Amino acid sequence: HSRGLYATDASLYEMFPVAVALPRDEADVLAALRLAREFGVSVLARGGGTSLAGQAVGHSLVLDFSRYMNRLLEVNPEERWARVEPGLVRDELNRRLAPHGLHFAPDPATSSRANFGGMIANNSSGTRSIFYGKTVDHLLELKVALADGTVLHFGELSPEAYEARCRQTDREGEIHRRFRELIRPHEADILAAFPKVMRRVQGYNLDEFAGKTNWNLAKLICGSEGTLALILEAKVRLEPLPAHKSLCVVHFRGLGEALRGVNPILEFGPSAVELLDEKVLAQARNNLLTRRLCYFLEGEPSAVLVVEFFADTAEEAARRPAQMAQALQSRGIGYAWPVLTDPR
Repeated sequence: HSRGLYATDASLYEMFPVAVALPRDEADVLAALRLAREFGVSVLARGGGTSLAGQAVGHSLVLDFSRYMNRLLEVNPEERWARVEPGLVRDELNRRLAPHGLHFAPDPATSSRANFGGMIANNSSGTRSIFYGKTVDHLLELKVALADGTVLHFGELSPEAYEARCRQTDREGEIHRRFRELIRPHEADILAAFPKVMRRVQGYNLDEFAGKTNWNLAKLICGSEGTLALILEAKVRLEPLPAHKSLCVVHFRGLGEALRGVNPILEFGPSAVELLDEKVLAQARNNLLTRRLCYFLEGEPSAVLVVEFFADTAEEAARRPAQMAQALQSRGIGYAWPVLTDPR
């Protein structure tokens, strides 16, 4: 029965694990790795199981970090960082940070159950990625366990500090040396070939090192989907909560027109731009629970772009979407631009 529960995640895939372990601490994780090496079994880390592509299932020894390794270890409100275990849920951290006026900014759709280990492993982002970026942009340090049981701590290193690590004769020194040997000869190719898009999360983050002075191998682990190491602890950067928010809902008569409207909208520095097409809007209008939330829709749009703004004052929150709406109207982009200064 227990193996069956871990045979699926939020995807369509089903693969029964070899075994399941619920580690309580680092010692348990290292013990599980020893057993996996002894029996020649692969190891698969799992958190909230919110993957849509099957990352959380496999014919492996599954380590569920969400049950016990889910603590908030430390918060420094003055320096704006938190140290967490991999099984902590993103929204749970933010609930505890709210009295400090802080939050962890990346906001995937599954934030009410997404674990930090999974967010780091997948380099998650969310609706506000155009403003806050991805998880890798908020990752300061990692404590990880390698397949051979080596425990390492990764953080930002100056060139001098990185060189000192390379001179070490242990496993840590070897990793730093060989990684540098991989990056240096190919820096120009990495800079030229990696896509310059906001939400590139596929592949290893080699572009976080090419052309950079300081290196942080935690950023290599981020997005590696558990292929390089198991995450034991993470130190993440926190952001101030926005003081005020506002919305402008730009209406379009065609989906293509809505897609073409994104770039002009980005000129105004929104925190989020979300597309809702006519199928979603029709379902929302027909649903008894969401019908009352559609009061801002005008006419029968084929698509709308919900544009969010952050501001320090209520006046600024009202001014920014109104300015954008006026500019879009003058440029013939969209046909209606209702502004909501008290989003519900």
